[in-house]
Amino acid sequence: MHVTPLLEDDAGRKCVPNIIDGKPILLASSASFSVTSAQTQEILHYGQTASVEIATRAVDVAAASFKKYKTTPIYERRRLLLRAAELFESRVEETKIRQMRETSCDEAWAKYTAMQVSTFCREVAGAVGSAVVGDIQPSYFGFVSLVFKEPVGPVLLIPPWNAAVVLCVRGIANALAAGCTVIVKASELCPWTHQLVVETFHEAGFPPGAINMIMADRPAGPLITETVIAHNGLRKIEFIGSAAVGKSIGGVAAKHLKPIWLELGDQSPAVVLDDANLSNAAKLCAQGATMHHGQVCFSTERIIVQSCIKDEFVRLLAAALQEMSSSNVAISNAHAEKAKASIDNAIRGGAKFLYGNSEMVGPASVAPSILTDVDRSSALSTGEAFAPTAFLVTVETEEEAIDEANSRVGGLSASVFTGSYERGLRVSRELEFGMVQVNNMTLFAEPAGPATCYKGSGSGSNNGRYGIENFLYSKAVSLVSPTAQMKH
Repeated sequence: MHVTPLLEDDAGRKCVPNIIDGKPILLASSASFSVTSAQTQEILHYGQTASVEIATRAVDVAAASFKKYKTTPIYERRRLLLRAAELFESRVEETKIRQMRETSCDEAWAKYTAMQVSTFCREVAGAVGSAVVGDIQPSYFGFVSLVFKEPVGPVLLIPPWNAAVVLCVRGIANALAAGCTVIVKASELCPWTHQLVVETFHEAGFPPGAINMIMADRPAGPLITETVIAHNGLRKIEFIGSAAVGKSIGGVAAKHLKPIWLELGDQSPAVVLDDANLSNAAKLCAQGATMHHGQVCFSTERIIVQSCIKDEFVRLLAAALQEMSSSNVAISNAHAEKAKASIDNAIRGGAKFLYGNSEMVGPASVAPSILTDVDRSSALSTGEAFAPTAFLVTVETEEEAIDEANSRVGGLSASVFTGSYERGLRVSRELEFGMVQVNNMTLFAEPAGPATCYKGSGSGSNNGRYGIENFLYSKAVSLVSPTAQMKH
């Protein structure tokens, strides 16, 4: 396994470097920022904030590499993706360790996501042939009208920290499959993890200039991000993260007329109907609300239950939560404190605990909880909590459940628990979400896709061929005989 070791800056501190054209770029210690473990409260190592010049060079290299890489045959792109899948499969342990150290996730989450990445690479490899197929359109003028699927060009990928490996791998694999080159803006919270992803694709055989990695600390992030977006060589952006940051980056993209694909947060609801298997629903709602300290864009945040089954469901939900070992650890103290504050504000607004409390059970860990009577205008009710908590909403009818589920801004994922497939499908069609899980937790997506972002949760679809299509455009080529006469 060839991985660039942590380099020492001029202050003797171990640093994760920026990577351009396959080469690590070590900067002065003034550019170094600390990466801290929320689990141990210790500094693990340092990242390095790219300068404007470094960010510009990353796009220059990606643009130069694109001219050749876009001509790479489909079968060769597929071969390289399958080789990357093999390498990721052999590095599950290393990938798990890096995620656990930098993001403080538990071993189960780290291992599960580390094992997923080879699946995503193989799905993309299998889908690339169908994704890039063009067609022949009938011509009004009697000419030959061809449609080619072309790669958009160099793209900026901004992956998140909460599924640090799998979403970074997915974005890079999709772009490379389409024939694009990549600038990855690594998360300042887990640059060592994202470094492993970039270097694994390099080792699989992709050209060094096809995947570049830059990073920035929080204060410098907006400047470095806009530097890349404003570059004439950049063609598209993929951002996965919060709605607030998505709005900001979307505004910058609009300013420079660059298209952007967004996967943002949600307040994913689970609808529990009166014919559901309540024990199964309670278990899956508990898992969906608390997994990874609630730090997933489609964690279960609202549980909508019909009144006739509420008491029994609450009893089973409390029992399911009681059986869980812990609520895990947040990415940072600040994230945990923000999560606690949103719960406490709801309690001050009249909400009550049905289970648990908002106690800090560690410097970066909040106790799991279920609330009821949450005020509709509270931050917990209107936004994404990113906490190991959910709140209960009681309704009388199926129609009321649908209205409540659709009443928020987001539209990423929803669950319906019912004993009837017919009823599940009927309700699913009425829910304004890109993904609906019948008798499963909200926190689910098929690797083959589509994982669709709807309403305030973003735009478009991902996974499998749907993700590749995000980095293609349709080019119309009209073949006209030199002697043809134009119709009027």
